[in-house]
This record gives sequence, C-alpha cells and structure tokens, in this order.
Amino acid sequence: MANRSILTLMLSFLLIMPSLACADLGPKPTMDFSLVYETSKQVQLLGGEQFECEDANCADIKPLLQVGPQRFTCESESCRSMAYGYSRYQKLVLNFSDRTRESNVFKSGAFSSNYVVRVRDDGLFVEDMTPPSVGRFLLFCVSLLVTLVLESVAALVFVVFLKLPRGRIVAFVAVANIISLPIVWLVFPLLGNAILVILLSEAFAVLFEAAFIHLLNKKILSLRLALALSIVTNLMSFVVGNILLWLSLSM
Repeated sequence: MANRSILTLMLSFLLIMPSLACADLGPKPTMDFSLVYETSKQVQLLGGEQFECEDANCADIKPLLQVGPQRFTCESESCRSMAYGYSRYQKLVLNFSDRTRESNVFKSGAFSSNYVVRVRDDGLFVEDMTPPSVGRFLLFCVSLLVTLVLESVAALVFVVFLKLPRGRIVAFVAVANIISLPIVWLVFPLLGNAILVILLSEAFAVLFEAAFIHLLNKKILSLRLALALSIVTNLMSFVVGNILLWLSLSM
C-alpha cells in the first residue's frame, strides 16, 4: 500500500509539473525597457513582441515564448520581459498607433538588464543602460532562505507522518537544497530554451536531492521514500511560488 501511494504521488507530480515548474521561487533574468519618444508626431504604444536569436544577423529569429512567468509586456512608456534564460541576441518589434517599428539587434546583458529604447520615425534604437549589479545577490539569498523554510516545513510534515527521525532528515533536505538551488537558478538558465530549462532543471532538482538524502540516510530512508520526499518538498515550493508569482503580477 505504501509503495502504491508513493507511485501515485510521483505520477501526480509528473502530471502537474509542467504547470507548476514555471512557478519556483528562484530569481529569473529580466530585461526592463524605458521608451524615449523622438518622433515628429505623438504616437501611442499598442503592444509588441520580443524576439531572440543566437547570431548577430538573427537568421534564426524566434519570439520569446510565453511560459509561466516568461513573457514580454508593455505599458505606455515601458516594456519588461522575464525569462528562464535568454538567447545571446534580442530584437524588439513594437506596434504603435501609426505603424510597426523594429529595433536594432542587441546583446542580452546582465542578469537584470536595463535598456533605453529610442522611438524614432523610422524605427527603434535600443541602448544598454544596465548599472553595476547590486541587488542580484540579495535577491538570491532571500529566495534561497524562503525556499529552505518552505521545503524544511514540508520535509518535517513528511517525516512526522511516516514516523521517521526528524532532525537528521530535515537537516539533509536543507543541505541538498543549498547545493542544488544555485545550479538550478544560475546554471540551467544559460541553456536559453525555456522548455529545456524547466524540464532539465526540475528533473535535476528532484533526482539530485532524492539521491543525496538517500545516500546519507540509507539505514532509515529507502530510495523510493527519498524520491517521494524530494517530490513533496519541491512541490511545496512550486505551489507557494505559484501563489507568490500570481500576487506579484496582480500588484
């Protein structure tokens, strides 16, 4: 019965992971665009798209996918995008009340990049204005702390329910996260492709944490139980991350 319950839990996680994986608490690369109008007549921004490519000529150009928090949005004087990881080069195509304008091809910048977009009669010109990064490390630390608390609470509930030793297992769950989360948040986004980032990073997190916890607790925790524990703890941070993401986008 216990094995069947674990299998059911694993299958349920795999089914809902695509919708929740996009909602983890880790910091994600962003691009902020401030529009400066230099047109001869007043125009109004209606919307637009951000495109990506791997070479400076943009021969392989493709739109930035909308997956979970990964998206491109605009207001009257600014646009913003968030992604699991960006391709090397970017381009904007914005729709205005008089016509559609395309930008120059520009390089992806820092983790949190700031650009000025000069709106001219004949097109858009994007300039990188990113200041030295001061907040990225703080954002990472806060995200890591919140995730550790959430997953430790989930681990505690799990071990209490199964009447397993509490302190040792919960402690190793925290250690496993300290090792895996920097890789998930900072290394996998370098892949650039959102689908690959989601699938590979979340699979890595679940499998690595399960193996790590099991190897250090072989006498009290089987591999199947360790895998179930890893699924439960990661699911906890996914669900809460989804709620926090929804709240932040609603503000």
